[in-house]
Amino acid sequence: MFAGVTAVYVQGQIYMGGSFNLSARSTDSDDKVTTNISLYPEIGYYLTDRWDIGLNSGIGYDSYASSANWLFSPYTRYSFIRSGKFELIGKASFLLEGGKNYFLLGPRVIPIVAYNLNKHIALQTNLNFISFGFSINKPKGGDATSNFNMGFNSNNVVSLGGLTIGFIYKF
Repeated sequence: MFAGVTAVYVQGQIYMGGSFNLSARSTDSDDKVTTNISLYPEIGYYLTDRWDIGLNSGIGYDSYASSANWLFSPYTRYSFIRSGKFELIGKASFLLEGGKNYFLLGPRVIPIVAYNLNKHIALQTNLNFISFGFSINKPKGGDATSNFNMGFNSNNVVSLGGLTIGFIYKF
């Protein structure tokens, strides 16, 4: 008997993901406890079985720096290759991010590998060895700097210390 699971993509299907972080830190040298908290939800919508659009947004706060930051990043993704449960996705986004002393904006292109556990849950990770982007950083009270990034780093194909695997839930 043969059984298999196939990922299901439905035009008009909505998916959600994102991140939440809460951390506290203290040192022996002082009794001060610093707290970081952030919430960055992601929501997307399948236009076709291979093409989707979405939005990452959120806020964060660092008590050590007494600063809050925010993020707004619309994106589009296209599934280039599918093989069984695996998928190679290209993601193009436009980043708007700001905080107490900075403001960033610019496009980003990121390749993503996904593994579809079932028709509702997909695990995803960014391929950090390929990069492309442009940003403008304008700190408050300082000069603006522009950054252009395009590269291939074969030394960072797999970095288990920095490997991040997330998931999305498809409704």
